[in-house]
Formats: sequence, structure tokens, C-alpha cells
Amino acid sequence: MPSPSLASLSDYIDQLLEAICVVDANGCFLYLSSGCERIFGYTSEEMIGRPMIELVHPDDKDRTLVAASEIMAGDHKIDFENRYVRKDGQIAHIQWSARWSEDQKVRVAVARDITKHKQLLQQLQHIAFYDPLTQLPNRALFEDRLQQSLARARREQSMLALCFVDLDKFKQVNDCHGHAAGDLYLQTVAERLLYSMRETDTVARLGGDEFVIIMDAVSEQSAVLNSLQHLLVKLQQPFLLQQHQLQLSASVGVALFPDHGLDQASLLAAADRAMYRAKYAGGNQLCFATDLSHLSEKNYG
Repeated sequence: MPSPSLASLSDYIDQLLEAICVVDANGCFLYLSSGCERIFGYTSEEMIGRPMIELVHPDDKDRTLVAASEIMAGDHKIDFENRYVRKDGQIAHIQWSARWSEDQKVRVAVARDITKHKQLLQQLQHIAFYDPLTQLPNRALFEDRLQQSLARARREQSMLALCFVDLDKFKQVNDCHGHAAGDLYLQTVAERLLYSMRETDTVARLGGDEFVIIMDAVSEQSAVLNSLQHLLVKLQQPFLLQQHQLQLSASVGVALFPDHGLDQASLLAAADRAMYRAKYAGGNQLCFATDLSHLSEKNYG
């Protein structure tokens, strides 16, 4: 069987979804298959002679240059990933397989566009770690964030506040106005919680009408108190629901690391008990775990 000519081989290459790139020792493009236009948005004529690094996303340039040096030193990369800025300004996620040709003094690489794969992965991660109703972190992500926050607090010997937020009389909203109204109520609460806390804090929904807040690196208990009192005021602002004006409120329990617990389970238990104390006292208030030091958990069922 006769071997294909160079022209026909080039035609086969141009049909590939991947792009084949050849870069010289100075990092400039020497050759690109037609697949480059599908991936990068530029024609091969627009890219030839241009430094490769110019098209790399600014945040990925340093590690891309390191990888290029490693390839030129003989390291064959088969799954290096970085981001490029397309001609239209969109970001393309690229997976590279590249090697150095010592004879020709060039890097030969195959580029595969994995942008859709990355987007799908991000969507799946969002589904796995975020509450679909409020878009807040769910229990799984909250537990991971709390573990990280505790590790940081131990390392830096700083204070951490864990706040358990339970809505007052939420069942009445569902019973009187329906579950759709209850969902809107929860979404409103989530927005107010987010806007009332610092960007560095984590606000999560555990389920139902239960929310939690992780306040990292707090200076003292009075700072936590002031922040949560401001939150309670925000939650009390009237809420218009189906032409009915409702008053929101919540019971908040607070536990501090290291004063009220040294691990995830003990802090959650302390904050939960404090929340029940606030609720049994009439709701619409907060309670610190220090107020419960002489009481057992069973007193608050």
C-alpha cells in the first residue's frame, strides 16, 4: 500500500479536532495546523512568528514558562493544562502533549480544547457542593470549610466563631402561604445573611430553615456580637410575600474556638445548644455558648 503524500498527510492533520503546534527555541510559533483556529480563534497566519506566551492567560504564564523549560530539557509532557485567551476574548482551557526535538530545536505539541469538559466539571461541582435553592454552600462544603478554618485557627492561634441560625416560626409560613412562598422566604434570608457578613465568612444552608456561619479570624467576642446584632436587625426588615407583609426573625447560637470546642463536632454541638436557648427565650435573639456552660445538652433537646 503506498504511503500518503505530505500534502494528503497535511489534509488528515487539518481534520483533527486537536491543533498541532511547533514552537522554536525562542518560544515563537513556526507551524500550526488548521485546528488552531477552532481552538484559539486565530488563523495560523496570524499566529506564526508570534511568541506563544503572549496568548497565555496572565495567571498561567509563569508556570507555562516553567513547563516549556522542562520540555526543552527533555521532559515529555502528556497532560499539561493551561488557559489561553482566544481572539474573541473568551478563555480556552487547553490540555497539551508536548516534547522537544533536539535535532530540529523545536517543541512539538498537540493542543486539545477541554473548555467544555472544565465547564461541565464546574457545574457538577456546583451541584455537589451548593444548595440548589439558595445557592449557598451545602452541608458537605460547609464541613470542608469548617475543617479548613479550624486548621488555620490552630496554626495562627486565632479565634473562630461558629454561628447556628434557625428561623423563627418558619413552619407557619409554609402552612399559611404554601411551600413556594416558603422557598422565596428562604432565598430572602440567604441574601440577607450574605450581605450582612464579611466576604471572608462562610454562610451555608444545612437544610430546611437551618443556616450556619463561619467567622474566621475574629479579634474578640464583642466583634462577633456586634456583627450578629447587625444581622438580626437586617433579618427583621419587613418581607413582602403575596401582598402580605411578614416580619422575619431568627434564633442564633454562637460557639467560639477554642473557648467552647476544639473540634468540629464539639463546636457544632455548642452552637446548636446555644441556638435552642435563644429560641426557648422567645427567639429573635442570639446566645453565646458561654451562657450554657453549666447546663447539659439534654436540657435543650
